[in-house]
Amino acid sequence: MLIVAAFTLFLMNAVAGRIWCGYMCPQTVWTDLFYAIERWVEGDRRDRMRKDKAGLSVKRVWELSVKHSLWLAVAWWTGGAWVLYFDDAPTLVRELATFHAPTSAYVWIGILTASTYLLAGTSREQVCIYMCPWPRIQAALTDEWALNVTYRGDRGEPRTSTKKALHLREHGKPAGDCVDCRQCTAVCPVGVDIREGSQLGCIQCGLCIDACDNVMKEIGRPTGLIAYDNDINAERRRAGLPEVYKIVRPRTILYAVLIVVVGAIMTIALANKKFSGVNVLHDRNPLAVALSEGSVRNGYTVRLLNKNGEARSFRLHVEGLNGAQLKIAGATDQSDEPTVAVVPIRRWSCARRSPRRTPRPHPTP
Repeated sequence: MLIVAAFTLFLMNAVAGRIWCGYMCPQTVWTDLFYAIERWVEGDRRDRMRKDKAGLSVKRVWELSVKHSLWLAVAWWTGGAWVLYFDDAPTLVRELATFHAPTSAYVWIGILTASTYLLAGTSREQVCIYMCPWPRIQAALTDEWALNVTYRGDRGEPRTSTKKALHLREHGKPAGDCVDCRQCTAVCPVGVDIREGSQLGCIQCGLCIDACDNVMKEIGRPTGLIAYDNDINAERRRAGLPEVYKIVRPRTILYAVLIVVVGAIMTIALANKKFSGVNVLHDRNPLAVALSEGSVRNGYTVRLLNKNGEARSFRLHVEGLNGAQLKIAGATDQSDEPTVAVVPIRRWSCARRSPRRTPRPHPTP
């Protein structure tokens, strides 16, 4: 699954750059959720700046308390949801509510709650810039055909105001569509000025595209001054050639084939998954014991693994040794082919009953 995830990221990067970072990364999604809570409680950025300048008041303390309480609630729900993936969810919820859950469950919920609160509520996009390795990897994997958020400088430069642009164009002088309003920088969560070219901090969220298109509509100019584009088209526009987009190319085909191959291997492995396992270990000391009646006893430790969701019974017998008798030490079933009951695997086994049954049979020829 990790290999499939890696090749999927490579394919997404080959098609549209860091589109994973801008739209699907959990850090981005949870940060946007925390932003939404912040706007709902405190208002937009200008309102928050005004309230911060005014100082603390009863209303301001109440707003901050509500915001952080909601953030912690979302973070706690996130941590709990992750932990529930690793055990029977209804059972674990009941144990958590009655304080009978394993200590590891509480520890991991606490760790995930704290990390979600700090990363999405406080660090936010700083995680993308300083902590996440993907921007560095992506920069090495991208090529000239990948679609990235791009400022079309061939159309936007030279920057000037709307009135000055009309004056320059009346006199036959060049004037770009960019009015230098800096709305693209204001809406960028990382503070990137996309007009300076592709940068490591850009997460390809496209907010600058929306902001620029709104400005272009207001001044009556075509939209798309900032858009998803590739490096090839910038050169082709300067040369007066039509734009070209190549989503399907050798690189994307290779990644898609690798995803299909690895996915097929994983599907075959899951389809042939075994729901039981057995491991037989011969006792080292002594290797064999001669009994008084002339027979020889060998001791083994047999470990049985039950991967089903319910208890199962396993029947033990010896093959290839005529006259052998099989006995399990301390078991009530002392027949020639004893049956062993094995409970299903349970998570958090360190705090519960061991999921394995370890009979010690002694075949005696």
